[in-house]
Amino acid sequence: MDANIFAKANQIIKTCDAAYFGVIDESSSPHVSTVSPIKPENIFEAYFSTGMSANKTNRLLKDKRASVCYRAGNDNITLVGEAEILTDQATKSRFWLGWFKDHYPLGETDPTYCIIKFTTKRVSLWIDNEGAEFAIDELLTVQSRCGLLCNFCDFKEPCNCGGCIETNGHPFHGECPVAMCCQDKGHTHCGQCDEMPCAQLNAYSCSGEEHSDNPPGARIAMCRAWAERS
Repeated sequence: MDANIFAKANQIIKTCDAAYFGVIDESSSPHVSTVSPIKPENIFEAYFSTGMSANKTNRLLKDKRASVCYRAGNDNITLVGEAEILTDQATKSRFWLGWFKDHYPLGETDPTYCIIKFTTKRVSLWIDNEGAEFAIDELLTVQSRCGLLCNFCDFKEPCNCGGCIETNGHPFHGECPVAMCCQDKGHTHCGQCDEMPCAQLNAYSCSGEEHSDNPPGARIAMCRAWAERS
């Protein structure tokens, strides 16, 4: 697995207007329904609207374990984690969409309207005929200077590569100018730099060459995730 599949998963999620949402019902069995994600962005969290008296609301108040699945063509993204019911007005206003009025006639202040916030703990992906399973904590462990996921790298064992952090900027292929620049500035990874993405990192990530990212910008997105969430 590399940063590419992380970026592809986020791209797919942004295009999905429906998802499958699983909760634990009264008989301790999984119950799945189709839901409409609100402004979906990434694999880390998801938001849905629901009513205070809805079955899924009552079930989540008793057992917060939940799962979300996105599907696009042959690609599948399954997220496992926990969900909570949010009723504060700031959150309700932030995620309010005009068509919600069909369900909540009093608008964003309707007391029967609430938001489900789902937070991911584990991920299972099948994208472009490539599978990956990992915990969010693993993904958010800083593994390189530039955003590559060195812990999952195909070159790690066969090339006996410790990665740019362990080797102080000298992975198996030699000195890395991105890693050296990052270290010289005293940063742990490029996401901590005010100039990110600089021309050098952008060239590594978006040049279209053999070892650059597909989709372009994947390692940059990973650096941003580390900066925001680690």
